[in-house]
Amino acid sequence: ENVSESKRSQLEKELISKEEDGDLVDGPDTSSFTAFLYSLLSSSESGHDLNQAEQNDNQEETGDSSDNIMKENGRRKSLLSRGKQSLRALYQATRISGNKNKDKGNSDVKSDEGDAKFDGLEMRHMQNVKEPLALGELPEASEPSLLLTEKTRNALYASLPAIVQGRKWLLLYSTWRHGISLSTLYRRSMLWPGLSLLVVGDRKGAVFGGLVEAPLKPTNKKYQGTNSTFVFTDRPGDPVIFRPTGANRYFTLCSTDFLAIGGGGHFALYLDSDLLNGSSSFSETYGNPCLALSEDFEVKEIELWSFVYGSKYDEILALSRTEMPGICRW
Repeated sequence: ENVSESKRSQLEKELISKEEDGDLVDGPDTSSFTAFLYSLLSSSESGHDLNQAEQNDNQEETGDSSDNIMKENGRRKSLLSRGKQSLRALYQATRISGNKNKDKGNSDVKSDEGDAKFDGLEMRHMQNVKEPLALGELPEASEPSLLLTEKTRNALYASLPAIVQGRKWLLLYSTWRHGISLSTLYRRSMLWPGLSLLVVGDRKGAVFGGLVEAPLKPTNKKYQGTNSTFVFTDRPGDPVIFRPTGANRYFTLCSTDFLAIGGGGHFALYLDSDLLNGSSSFSETYGNPCLALSEDFEVKEIELWSFVYGSKYDEILALSRTEMPGICRW
């Protein structure tokens, strides 16, 4: 309709301009092609043709509109697919970022594990002690040690299990006070059950030993102890801890003829029945090297320390000083 109206207005303008110029007469001038078109559009046939043309135009417009709708739907689908792709990309980027943060947060742990695997079985289970306390902050000890300096005792205390942290140190046995006797060591370990620290000093100046489970009971080739135990040495000047590897459960073996810690081919620490000689070698239990300066050594001093909580400390201390031979309190 818009097209036909525009055509009519254009023809009318042309006729008016010609009429002003004197070209038109009273009837339609069929000699003029423009006038002929005007008369044709005025007739009924022209109206019929116009309706047909309008229908064709409408069909064309409908076709165009359908094409436009299809194009529009195509555009919408394209935009939707692009939006989904953008969301997927954003989601993946977020996941990658999160994984990177996790990897970054775990980088130190992974690095330590890699170093441990690189160094082999021994390094996997060798652990430096935790950050020691300041001197003067250690729990009270019943008496000075002949083997442990304050620095060594401080470092060892930081590696003890949490269950004995904060407890007072009580000397259950020492060769210089109670005599050189393995049976006496066993008997006095019964004064206070639980974790105890066995410290050995050789005549070359090395100090080493292990955390054991008391009481130490002589058995017939039966090991005792738990994963809380460890062995240590301070040969380099600072104590180094060797914890259980999990290869076996050969923690402590008590016999009337010897005392041994660790196992699996060799003992980490071996003491004879007279507590005069001993040996140390690699053990599968703790993955340790030789704890002394040489595999075979002569014993200088031995101490056994227990960890007693406050309400029992005075009682056990008094009992340890008045105990008669052959009497077991626990």
